[in-house]
Formats: sequence, C-alpha cells, structure tokens
Amino acid sequence: MRWRNDDRERRGISYERRKASGSNRLIGSRLARYSALLASALLIGCVAAPTREELASATPPHLQPDAPRGIVDGRQGFRRIFCRALETSDAGADIDCGEWLYLDPIDDDSVLSAEPPVSSLPFQVVLVTGAFSECFGPSARPFDDAIIDVSADHHIVETIVVGGRSGSKHNARQIADFLEAWPTDPALPLVLIGYSKGTTDILQFLGDFPETAKRVDAVVSVAGSVGGSPLADEFDSVYKLVFSHLPSGHCPRGDGEVVHSLRTDVRQDWLRNTTLPAHIRYYSIAAYTTRERMARGLVPAWEILLRHDRLNDGQLLPRDALIPNSTLLGYLNADHWAVAMHLEDERPMLTRRNDPRRFPHTALLRAILLQLTQDQLSQPPSDLSASAFPTEAARPH
Repeated sequence: MRWRNDDRERRGISYERRKASGSNRLIGSRLARYSALLASALLIGCVAAPTREELASATPPHLQPDAPRGIVDGRQGFRRIFCRALETSDAGADIDCGEWLYLDPIDDDSVLSAEPPVSSLPFQVVLVTGAFSECFGPSARPFDDAIIDVSADHHIVETIVVGGRSGSKHNARQIADFLEAWPTDPALPLVLIGYSKGTTDILQFLGDFPETAKRVDAVVSVAGSVGGSPLADEFDSVYKLVFSHLPSGHCPRGDGEVVHSLRTDVRQDWLRNTTLPAHIRYYSIAAYTTRERMARGLVPAWEILLRHDRLNDGQLLPRDALIPNSTLLGYLNADHWAVAMHLEDERPMLTRRNDPRRFPHTALLRAILLQLTQDQLSQPPSDLSASAFPTEAARPH
C-alpha cells in the first residue's frame, strides 16, 4: 500500500510537472505570438508619415462620420483665448500659437472683435492622472509644472493620483472618496480636468456616484480616452498575460483592469448605456501630430495607429478623445505625453523628439480656465443659481 501511495505521489508529481511543462509551452507560444505582433508593429515604419500640411488640411475629427454625437465647435473662441494666454507667458512670447494649435480660418467677425477675458474667475480645480502615472514621478502628473503659476491666479488646485494599473470602476471610487472628504468651497465652481484615462475615470465616477457628482460644475477632457483606444484592443491580452502581475514598488498592481477598461468595445458600450449628468458642462481637447513632435517612446504606437487614422497622438485617435455633447475647444499639435506632462527631465531618452520645444502647459491650463470664465460670465445672472455653467440647451450652436 505504501508503495502504491508513493507511486501515486510520484505519478502525481510527474503529472504536475507535465501540466506545468504544458502550461509553460502555452505561455511560451503566446509570448512568441505576441512578440511577433509587437515586432511587426515596430517594423511598419514603411508607412508614409503624415506631414504638417496634411494634418492641417484634414477633415476635423468631430466632422468625421463616426465622430461622437452633439459636439459643439468652440474652437474659434478658444483660439483667441489660448493665443492670448500664450503671448503673455514666458514660454510662448516668441512662438506663434499656430505652432501648438491647429487653426482653421476665422469666418466669424464676432470672434475677431471679441476680447478674451483678462483674468479668470476663481475655480476649484481637480486634476485626475492617467494610466500608469503613479509608476513615474511627479512629472507624470498632468500640468504639474503649471500648478504653481495657475494657483497664483486665485484658483484652488488639487491632483488625484488614481490607480495607475486599475480599471475605471476602481478609480471612480477613488475620485468619489476624495471629493466626499475634500472640504470644497460651495461658492466656487468645481471643475474636474481629466488627462488621458483620467477622463475615463471621471466619466465613470459621474455615472457611478450621481449624488457626489452634483457638486461638479464642469468636466474638461485633455487627450482623454473617452472612446477607448485601438491599442488597448490589440494589447489587452498581452498586458494580462505578461505585465498585469509584475510587482512594482512605485505603482501597485491594483485590479489589473487598466488596459481592459480602455478597449474601444468596453468604452463604447459604456457610453451607449450611460447618461451623464445634464447639469455639468463638458469640454474636450484632442491632439494629433507629426513624427517631428512625437516622443521616441510613442513612435511605435503612433505607427500602429496610423493604420487606423492618419490623425493620432501616439495613444489615441482624436475622435475617441471627444466627450459626446461637449464643447470642442481645439486640436493640439503635440503628442499624447506632451499635452499635459513634462517627462523630459525624468525620462530624456524616452521623450526625445526631433522638435525639442516643450508644450506650454501653463498657457493651456490658463486658457481652459479663461474659457470657463467667459462661459460663466456670458450666462444670464438669473440662471447662475441653477448652475455655474449653461446647460446643453443654453449653449450657442
């Protein structure tokens, strides 16, 4: 009997070894397949890169057939505000704003004659970080290099560092917990600004926590992954298989859903089945650029996305960065990292660009808040008690 037990134990060990060996072969096969996929992606440089002239003359993403519904084109008004903010900043004194913003010809005389607000009304501003941001230092936090200057304009600015490797439902809870504990000033409008996946997490929060969301007056998406990314569709399985379980001292594993929550089918299904609060005013800013403005670390992803759209920022297609029924402020001529982060000092090799000029974050953030000021001041005083910003029905079309 003892021999039989030992035999069974030996056979069990042998079986476990065979099973482990088979599992290893399966993982090895998958890794080989995914490595081949990644290698092929890295070798598609033969695709002709778009020129600045091509991008400037392309059909704007919000006018493409598959664009989100209800986009209000506010680009001409924001153009004046951003250009003025850039002129008065140290970073842009000698740079034409057309270097950073795709400018359509102005065909509205009222835009030419309108003077942007000289100063902004005070706001409470909460910035929400993007995917994997906690895996890096403070330079990966959106507008971290602009907060001191903008706070001097009498704004209260805070940053929520959400789970870098977690999905949107997890991070929506973090946003709700922060806002419920934060002693906000009811006299100041509350503005949430999401960068990249931070926008996705904000929208998820609005849907999951409607009571807390009543305190929010405006949401601004800066290169936000509203509709997901084709990159997540291609590499969701790779992340789950290879990277989701890897330990990191700087960014906890979280729930491992970061990439899955950015799939286009997941995000589009969520948008179809969710009604966002009507009292909030929504704004969108997207980006796309040329090879000269693309960080070295984003080039492979940018080239993959060229198969989907000649217009992309290295992580997203601009039409997927637009919140439905939002006011479109503009399209930035910059890559996905440059629009909100200053990684150059922390990751110089990864962020090296043929065009080394840094994006003017302070000018952009100030311009956003000046736009909100203009919208608030243009609202009839009798309506201010209902909401700090006009509702969809009150927006100019």
